[in-house]
Amino acid sequence: MKAKISQMIGQYISVTIDADGALKLLELLREKLNKGGEDLEDAKRMIKNFDAFYDFMRKKFKEYLTPKKNVSDLIKGTVLVDKIKLIKEGDQKLVTIVFDRNIPREPVEEALRELGYEIAYE
Repeated sequence: MKAKISQMIGQYISVTIDADGALKLLELLREKLNKGGEDLEDAKRMIKNFDAFYDFMRKKFKEYLTPKKNVSDLIKGTVLVDKIKLIKEGDQKLVTIVFDRNIPREPVEEALRELGYEIAYE
C-alpha cells in the first residue's frame, strides 16, 4: 500500500491515500495529536459517503471539499483537516487530505508507517 505526501504552498501537508486508509489515518492522528473536532467528524462523514460527495463535488465543479470547522477549535488550534479531495482512478477510491497548517509532517509520516503504508514524496 502506498501513500503520497506533499507540501503545499503555505506549509500545508497533504496525503493522498485510499479511502479506508484515510479514515484509519485520521483516527490515529486524532489519538496521537489530540486534535480534531467538528472538522474531523465532517471529513470522516464525507469519506464514508464517498460516492455522494464525489458526485456533489463534480456537479459543483469543486476541486476540494471543506469540512465544517468550529470557531473555538480554530482559536484553540485544534483543527486537524483543512480540506479534502475525493478522487476516482478506475475502481479505486482515493482521498487527498490537506491538513491544517499547524500539523507537522513527522507525526503524519509516523502514523502512515504505523498503518503499514509505503510513503512516496512529491
